Amino acid sequence: MPEFIAIPDPVAGPGVTGQVQIDRHAGPEDGTAPPLVIVGGMTQTLSSWGGQVRPLAAQRPVIVVEARGQGQTRLATHDVSPPVHVRDFEHLLDALGVTEPVDLCGFSFGGRIALGIAAERPERVRRLVLSGVGSGRGALGRVILRSWREALKTGDLVALAWLSLADTLGPNYLEANESVLAAFVKATVRRNSYEGIAALFAQTLGDGPDSPWAPPNLAPRVRAPVLLLAGALDRLAPPHELEALAAAFPGPARAEVLPDVGHTVAIEAPERWRALVLEFLA
Repeated sequence: MPEFIAIPDPVAGPGVTGQVQIDRHAGPEDGTAPPLVIVGGMTQTLSSWGGQVRPLAAQRPVIVVEARGQGQTRLATHDVSPPVHVRDFEHLLDALGVTEPVDLCGFSFGGRIALGIAAERPERVRRLVLSGVGSGRGALGRVILRSWREALKTGDLVALAWLSLADTLGPNYLEANESVLAAFVKATVRRNSYEGIAALFAQTLGDGPDSPWAPPNLAPRVRAPVLLLAGALDRLAPPHELEALAAAFPGPARAEVLPDVGHTVAIEAPERWRALVLEFLA
């Protein structure tokens, strides 16, 4: 069940406390695996991972996190920059009493934050899984992000939610699930706040080549083994960008491309995604 965890929120002011919404599952009673912490894409919430949490938790503890600006997490949003997310992550682990290194999994925006955490706090990450993150976005990816920013100028999340479905989901998934896409959009709008998502767009996507938070600049600082996953039809993190990022890590980094899948690998090919992740974390 979702729960709120209190952590310090210095963005809101000295001594102020905020709350992070998480979905925590203990895993098997006799298990020894470290927790798997999942940070989703920008407009994803805890429910986005509902199909993955239970099968993953059958083998290990799982914690799904709504980061600052996402979902129902109650933290100030006038600073949602990457360094703040790294600090929030450390505060959350401390609040949960997690002292051992965790396995960290991030998708898209969450993958970039996870990569930043692994670079900045290497002692807290045992293994790293990145989905939908490449060394760059290319011209098409930059145009898609520009269209999303323009959609946000409407003052709500509806246009952005529709655009993001078309830009992130592969054609096979869209064809098979067209009848429920309107429900997806309604859920995205209901479960997020415009203010939070607008802040994330404004403050976390400026990761050009000169930014210390650009994936190619973070990768050389990561100590943990890395699994990188992408769909063959991903337009935001195309396969050649995945391979380029894998080459930037100093340690073991394995890249896997799933055929006939777009950006949202864990949703479009859930069983294959889960099998690759569990095999890597074993």
